Amino acid sequence: MALFWTQLASLLGPPGQIGPPGPQGVGVPAGGSTGQLLRKRSAADHDSEWATTPAADPLFIQGSAPSAQQLAGASRYQWWDTSGGALTLYIEDGVN
Repeated sequence: MALFWTQLASLLGPPGQIGPPGPQGVGVPAGGSTGQLLRKRSAADHDSEWATTPAADPLFIQGSAPSAQQLAGASRYQWWDTSGGALTLYIEDGVN
């Protein structure tokens, strides 16, 4: 005979008491400024740093290609095309 979830739930006892808190984790490094992102510095665990994002890399999520006015001053950009039935990513890296 197959057991249903309601039958299994009735087999469980009452919840136990809450245990003591565990040790504090590594957390996020102190510092950082508005607009900065947290990034990995190396492949080692917990080795991260605050980094300033390049201002010349605009990101567009829209159904039409970015206009010349939107791209003014940018040598590279990302554009997520949301038109049609598919989502397509275009990356202009500034290299011909």
